[in-house]
Amino acid sequence: MTLGEKIKAARLEAGLSQRQLCGDEITRNMLSQIENGSANPSMSTLRYLAEKLGKSPGYFLQEQAVDSVNPPVMERARQAYALRQFGEVLEILAAYQQPDGLFDAEFGYLWALCALEKARQLLDNGNAQEALLLLEGVDRENLYYRQDMERTRRQLLAKTYPLLEEHYRLLGDFENAYYCATKLRQLPRE
Repeated sequence: MTLGEKIKAARLEAGLSQRQLCGDEITRNMLSQIENGSANPSMSTLRYLAEKLGKSPGYFLQEQAVDSVNPPVMERARQAYALRQFGEVLEILAAYQQPDGLFDAEFGYLWALCALEKARQLLDNGNAQEALLLLEGVDRENLYYRQDMERTRRQLLAKTYPLLEEHYRLLGDFENAYYCATKLRQLPRE
């Protein structure tokens, strides 16, 4: 939003006409040019307009902040993460709305951390299928995704695939058993 657009929006929000805002300080023509972006106000004019509109001059000069609907989601997710409630973090993050230039990188990082920990818990409880869904859903292209996280993911996959291969063999589902065996062989050796 340009300076003129901000002034016009603040004027309309205040319910003032151009004539009412101008008073005796500036002409309506000059205000129109400022609002349309064809002229810039002097600092004294900007101070006058800001005062009449109940804003600071800085309000009109600052860059437009990135608007986001996700702060409450991220705050709740951070709190749950601090309590090591990884499954709850993933449930909270399900309400996250993408794209969001303000939080996307943090969202991906927090989701990956919690997915890895939740997958570890699921494997400890013998639930390899849900663990696999989490491990395969990790966004490895995230800005904050680190090598140690990928190493952990591969280690967990190395535990997951054999469990699933055995599970599918017992069910007689040899196609999925073969898939799991193949995926295990494709994992990089450390």
